[in-house]
Amino acid sequence: MRSLFAKVFLWFWVAMVLVGATLIFTIFKTQTVFVEAREDERDRALSPSFAANLADIYERQGPPALSAYLKYPPRPYASVYFFTEDRELSGRVVDSLVNEIARRARDSGETQIARTSEGRVLAQSAAGPSGKRYVLLLQTRAHPIADFLQAKPAGQVLRIAAVFLVAGIVCLWLARQITAPVRKLSEAARQLANGNLAARVGKPSIMQRDEIADLGRDFDDMAERIESLISAQRRLIGDISHELRSPLTRISVALGIARRNANPECNHALNRMEREVERLNQLIGNLLKLARFETGAELMKPSPVKLDLLLREVAQDADFEARNRDRLVTVARLDSCSVEGSEELLRSAVENIVRNAVNYTAEGTEVELRLERVCDSFGEGAVIRVRDHGRGVPQESLEQIFQPFYRIDDARERSAGGVGLGLAITERAVRLHGGRVKAENSPSGGLIVELHLPLMTVVELSVRPATPVPATSAELPS
Repeated sequence: MRSLFAKVFLWFWVAMVLVGATLIFTIFKTQTVFVEAREDERDRALSPSFAANLADIYERQGPPALSAYLKYPPRPYASVYFFTEDRELSGRVVDSLVNEIARRARDSGETQIARTSEGRVLAQSAAGPSGKRYVLLLQTRAHPIADFLQAKPAGQVLRIAAVFLVAGIVCLWLARQITAPVRKLSEAARQLANGNLAARVGKPSIMQRDEIADLGRDFDDMAERIESLISAQRRLIGDISHELRSPLTRISVALGIARRNANPECNHALNRMEREVERLNQLIGNLLKLARFETGAELMKPSPVKLDLLLREVAQDADFEARNRDRLVTVARLDSCSVEGSEELLRSAVENIVRNAVNYTAEGTEVELRLERVCDSFGEGAVIRVRDHGRGVPQESLEQIFQPFYRIDDARERSAGGVGLGLAITERAVRLHGGRVKAENSPSGGLIVELHLPLMTVVELSVRPATPVPATSAELPS
């Protein structure tokens, strides 16, 4: 059972039912003994005079007076019987148990008390004015607590159901009161983890002045601090990138002037400087793009984007460049999929993944692309898979490679010309489209990167051949 609400509700419910049952049982056991002892003491004191009084009424006033008296027994007795040696004087029919108790009282001359499922029976022997022996027999009903426990099965079931229902309603309210702040805190933490830095628990109500409310306030303070730090970092990246653009432009102009006036033997140094300036310019461009993603400035009017056409074009361009490095880019499958978003951002996201795969796949191997339409727990969507045949990524780094400037191997990244921004840009671009990115190592070697994007509309699948084909316009199906 993973739900805190269910656990709290169930344990409260069971606890209340057990407490109620224990309370009823202990009251029955203790109170019944006390009440019975008090009743026995009372009746032992009063029954002799009561029996003598009835004997006097019978002998002085006759049977009619006795019958009239016995017709309305005094409280708390349910029935009153009066016996001679051989019969009940009012003429009522009595059962064998009553007769047996009356006989024992007559034979012993002492007060006899017996308890049955229907109640309590007391028999008291007494002598009339004539000296003749009589037996008074009193019956009382079962104690109310005993009645509750000795009721018929249908009544017991109804009572138990009422106890469970009332306990369930009370426990449901208690469970909601306890777990509602926890659910709110969990939802805020989930939003913060998904990139919503403005997620907050909010101020607790006046009634909430407990440890959970303190935890919510601490969470809001933490989220406020994280948002402040990340916002400052984003502004710093954007500001530095903008400030570097002007000196780079001036350096490029100066290089052009120097190239016109330089001797031929200086061309090699100037070419090297120009490549480094171009590389730095590309880095600044990526930083600016990442800053726009992070600050939300890269918001464009969404439009339908055919993913299969976009992927085909990216594969063709990447394959043209990869062939010069003894590598191939192939497409194993293309399903007809459309999403709503920015074609420029999606193209940038896919290109970064594919070019990264081309950089790290082994020579003489291929980068495989697949576009599939799927339906999973997130709903209907499109999945782009890009697989290379390189060395893969350490398991502990799979979730970190989408962070800006993250390097698995610094020397390896620099030799490939990367600084750790391409995958970060891809992750931000996909997230802006309501999707998600993940990476995993292939069991047979290499890295697989998946881009999950929600579909725009329901369209018919157009499944391409599963056999990998080169990503050229002539060989890809139309």
